[in-house]
Amino acid sequence: MPNHPPPPRRESPWVGHAGSVLAHLDALCRAHSPVGCEREIDAVILDAIGPGATRIWQDAAHNVIAHFAGRSDTAPLHLTAHKDELGLIVKRVEADGRLRVQALGGLYPFKWGEGLVDVLADGGGIVTGVLCFGSLHVSEESPIEKVKAGREPMVWRNAWIDCKRSRTELAALGVHAGSKAVPARSRKAPVVIGDFVCGHALDDKGGVAILIEVASRLAHEAPPQDVYLVISSMEEIGSGSATYATRTIPGDRLIAVEIVPAMPEYDIVNDDRPVILYADSTNVYDEAVANRAAALAHDLGIDVQRGVLTSYGSDASMAKRAGASPSIGLFGFPTENTHGYEIAHLGGIMNCLEMVAAYAYDG
Repeated sequence: MPNHPPPPRRESPWVGHAGSVLAHLDALCRAHSPVGCEREIDAVILDAIGPGATRIWQDAAHNVIAHFAGRSDTAPLHLTAHKDELGLIVKRVEADGRLRVQALGGLYPFKWGEGLVDVLADGGGIVTGVLCFGSLHVSEESPIEKVKAGREPMVWRNAWIDCKRSRTELAALGVHAGSKAVPARSRKAPVVIGDFVCGHALDDKGGVAILIEVASRLAHEAPPQDVYLVISSMEEIGSGSATYATRTIPGDRLIAVEIVPAMPEYDIVNDDRPVILYADSTNVYDEAVANRAAALAHDLGIDVQRGVLTSYGSDASMAKRAGASPSIGLFGFPTENTHGYEIAHLGGIMNCLEMVAAYAYDG
């Protein structure tokens, strides 16, 4: 049979609408920010938000906090998204230079697969390596044989990073136990396929991109109350950095802007409808906040999805558990392949942005 070229893909109506968000997302995703080593992304965020904020700073917990003055003295609103991404931490450097690693956050080997990684060295340097699981042409002498035979899952103790450098060379470059690793920058640029954007670390750099856009609106038109954007650190390991922020700045509501898993068990679909959470495995979100957000979305002509999740937590639910915020909400966008190569609908991101902005101006 003759080969016929596939029909051309239709132009997504969301791509042009999401141009600014995609530009921010590209810069954010390319910037490395493994848990506890977020210096690259800090510079991107400070540059993007800083010029329009009443004040912007980094606190003692390494959160980036931006204050936008409101028109009244009512209690301030906190909006948060986290800037850290899943990564690996070097457990030891072996005699042959192999880096033995363990996960930072809920990262599984199959989510990354073999491929290039960047090891973040002291002083801001980067050493290129390859995440390895070993050859499959082996016998019982090699641990991978048990994985191949289905008798053992692939786990991080059977993986390593090979930089093709000696232990002495790595030490001289500033790579040692405690160094962090992430997918190589060449693997991290987000890709648009039709109505969807795909890439590593949309969790939660998509949320940060949304808040950068909200910041530009807050800079041009003052909200009813003061608004603090908390771009939080180390969320992926539940460190409570956002909890620290909410304890040190005034305010009585904390809204997390996050990815939400698009899975049949939650009846959440990866489409243009943003998601409002009512509960996760850490806490229950305030019903009044959730219902108000849904009403505001309805007024904008936006349909929403509502979710109750397991195996999930956020800066907001952790903050309420710690007694640091009396009122919490979570507004998100649906995403497939969470904690891996993630796929999110551009309409879901953009409609989440509109819902967050409407809530910030609701007073």
